[in-house]
Amino acid sequence: MLVPMAKLEIIGPKNLFFDVVSVLHEQGRLHIEDLSRKIASGELPLDRMEIYEKQAEDQTQMDDMLIRVRAILKALHREDTPIDQDKLKAEYHKLYDMDSEQLAGEVHEVIEEVEDRTSSLASSHTSIESELSLLARYEPILHKIQPLAKQIVTTGAYDSVALLVERRYKGALEALKEELDKLTHKQCEIVSTDVDEDTTAAIVVFARKYSEPVHKFLAMENVNQIRLPSDFEGMPFDIAYEQLKQRRHSLPGDLEKVTGELREMSQQWQMRLTAVRDVLIDKSEEINAIPKFGRTEYAFVITGWMPVRDVSSFRKMVSSKWGEDIIIEQTEIKEEEFADTPVALSNPKSVAPFQTLLGVYGMPRYGTVDPTWLLFIFYPLFFGMIVGDVGYGLIMLGIVLWLRMKFKANSGIQLATSILGPAATMVIAFGVVYGEAFGNVPLTAGLVTGHDPGKWFGVIPTFHRVALVQEFMLLAIIVGVVHVLFGLAMGVWNAIRTKHRKHLYEKAGILTFLLGVMIAVGVGFVSRSDTLTTAGQIVFAVVALGGFVFAVRGGGVMGVVETVESVAHMASYIRIMAVGLAGAIFADAVNQIVASTSNVVAGAVIGILLHGLNFIIAAFSPAIHALRLNFLEFFGKFYETGNQEYKPFTKTGGEKSA
Repeated sequence: MLVPMAKLEIIGPKNLFFDVVSVLHEQGRLHIEDLSRKIASGELPLDRMEIYEKQAEDQTQMDDMLIRVRAILKALHREDTPIDQDKLKAEYHKLYDMDSEQLAGEVHEVIEEVEDRTSSLASSHTSIESELSLLARYEPILHKIQPLAKQIVTTGAYDSVALLVERRYKGALEALKEELDKLTHKQCEIVSTDVDEDTTAAIVVFARKYSEPVHKFLAMENVNQIRLPSDFEGMPFDIAYEQLKQRRHSLPGDLEKVTGELREMSQQWQMRLTAVRDVLIDKSEEINAIPKFGRTEYAFVITGWMPVRDVSSFRKMVSSKWGEDIIIEQTEIKEEEFADTPVALSNPKSVAPFQTLLGVYGMPRYGTVDPTWLLFIFYPLFFGMIVGDVGYGLIMLGIVLWLRMKFKANSGIQLATSILGPAATMVIAFGVVYGEAFGNVPLTAGLVTGHDPGKWFGVIPTFHRVALVQEFMLLAIIVGVVHVLFGLAMGVWNAIRTKHRKHLYEKAGILTFLLGVMIAVGVGFVSRSDTLTTAGQIVFAVVALGGFVFAVRGGGVMGVVETVESVAHMASYIRIMAVGLAGAIFADAVNQIVASTSNVVAGAVIGILLHGLNFIIAAFSPAIHALRLNFLEFFGKFYETGNQEYKPFTKTGGEKSA
């Protein structure tokens, strides 16, 4: 549900302004409103609060220090470094209580003590890792050519180039030799050998005075030359290979030494630097917030939003500190302000993960219905209806449970599995209804007896969708009709809550039109009297026409478009069974192939591979269709997005007030 918000206006004498801002920051409950735009436009007869010159200087200094502290923390941060939260809070409060000069002195002292050493170690760490990566690329190449290199003795009068050639292009070496002979006046030799089944190594030896034209020619012809790292340039390849091996052997020890020193520094400084960073962020944010507030000659004005449940305790706290010097007025949130009112959602633990999924579509507009619980119901429902297989569902649920147990500390995986868990459960539930487990295995194995309908173990009824195609297609359309009508009803309710007359006319008009048409058609099937049938159809046709008129009145041309679109959306739900049937028929076909295979092992391999493919499709394609049906066909009938999420003015560090 949407958390009810209260809009507050806080007024007090200017001499208490900074104390009040500090308390608001400490409390972390008020989502502040930036009044600068309204003040600039003349909408509010106030002036902007201004940052003093000293505060601006302090902020510039803190921003510079923050950049340096963050860089140090990035180099020192280790996930496995333990941080005592009580000590962190104590250090935070000690630093936060300092004035700007004291804080700057303390932070500079920390930076001077840590920055150079950290930078040096971090640079060494990066350099060693890069060198290891580079040498790892060259060692196998040199390993291939060094036996050949040992056969060649060069003097100062000769230069050499090593090449690696795919064996299928080995014949090109003869053409290369002819061209190089022309360049070097036959003062050139190529020695080659096959180093493995795919590669030929070659070394070109030529007079040094022809070095420049030879290298240019090879570059122009895109010949794959082996260029050694700078530390090994000019060395014979066999010697370079030996030194490279020695270097690769020593580097891991150097890396471990540097890593150990960084770990020690992290254990010594990470907690304190974290406190410093949080203090700098929070103090800078307080100064940044100042221009968002208004003032008169003698008073300050702060406006913002706070959850209604917190207002009473907030009033008591302010009253206990400043008595009647600070006035708190709770103003009415008008309908035209709903779009700009920050939104906070509060849902049960089982429903809350779907808030993140909802965030893909955007936060709901304040004053409307929170659709999180609708997504919690309909997303797993549609996913289950599409897949509907006990076997696939059990595998999905098993993977979900394994991921939750394996990655308890990974918030992303915990969130994803909280959404996929209910979906997998519904897959199993509908699999029971359809009588499917890896397709028609239950039917062929005798677990489901009878047919259309059958019964699990002779007790639980089943309805095999492959055999009842028409019935299930009709059911899908009925689901679409109910879902779309429900969405329009929600749209009417939202319009009433937000007092939006045009939206009310449009949504109610479309809903009335669709109901009128459906009832008029239904009368023809139900009534046995021609006179009553005609009369009833005329009445409801008039009702439908009236609804269409109101839809056009509320939405204009878009009212017509929305009406036609709603009919199309109802038909769109047929995808529930179309996609699901495709998967079920594929599974049945796989089972037929396996059954026709005389070799048990081959049949098992084919079954696992093809069912695995179908499982992958069943895991991803239905997820997209289930989201589409909710976000496009359903939410489009009522969902209105707001402009901002509730983000209270709160501190990064320290102990926030409850």
